[in-house]
Amino acid sequence: MSEERLEAIKVELEGPVASFRYPHFLIGRQPTYPMPPPSTIYGLISAALGYFPDPHALRFAYRFECARQRVDDVETIWFVQPNTATRGEAAKKNLEAQSNILPREWLVHPRLTLYVTGHGLEALYQAFRSPSYILTLGRSQELVSVRRVERVALRPAQKGWLTPGLFPVHFREWAPLAPAIHMPRFITPRSRRQVEWDWFLALDAPVRLTTAVPELCWAELSDLSEPHLLYFHAFRTSS
Repeated sequence: MSEERLEAIKVELEGPVASFRYPHFLIGRQPTYPMPPPSTIYGLISAALGYFPDPHALRFAYRFECARQRVDDVETIWFVQPNTATRGEAAKKNLEAQSNILPREWLVHPRLTLYVTGHGLEALYQAFRSPSYILTLGRSQELVSVRRVERVALRPAQKGWLTPGLFPVHFREWAPLAPAIHMPRFITPRSRRQVEWDWFLALDAPVRLTTAVPELCWAELSDLSEPHLLYFHAFRTSS
C-alpha cells in the first residue's frame, strides 16, 4: 500500500427487507436504524470468514440505499423457555413456547455497497465469494445475496459527493440534514454485554461538496471529475 493508493475489497449486497433493531427496545413497537450500525457490518464480515477477525485490523466504509424506508408491519415472535415439569403430560415436552404479535419497522429492498480495507484482504475476497455462513443484514432471517465482489484501488479525495451512508459527527457542517444517531460500534462476540457505542451521521441523500471535508476520504480511481467520497470507520477505537 502506498501513500497515494489504498487497496480494498468492494462487495455489493442486496436483500428483500432488513430491520436493524435498537438494542434497548425489548417490548412494544420495534423501530429500525436507518442503516446498519458498525457492529452489524462486523457480524457480516465474521459470517463470511467463519471466524471473528481482529477488529483493530480492518476498517470499513459503505453506501446504503433502500427502495422504501421505515415501513411498518406486524410479525409473530415466540418466547421459548425450558420446560421444568416432571410429572404428567407436561413432562413430555422439553420446551414451553408462547407467541405474541408486535409491530416492527422495515427497510424494503436494502442495497449495501461495502468497502473493507486492512489486513487479510485476499482471505476476505475469497470469503465473500464463498461465505462460511449464511449472510444476513440485521436479524438472522433477513438474508442478503452477494451480487459482486472485487478488488479495488482507492485514491485520496476531499471534494466531490457524500453519498448515503455513515459519516462521523464532525462532518455536520457538510451534511447539516443528516441525523446524528447513537449506534453500537462494536459488540464483544464472547460477551455481548460489552458494547462500544458512538455517534454517527446517517446520511440518506447525496450531498455535493463545495468545500473540502476536514479529514482525508477516499474514492475509486474511476471517479475522476466528482468522486463519491468514502470515509473509513474503525470497528474499535479503544484497545
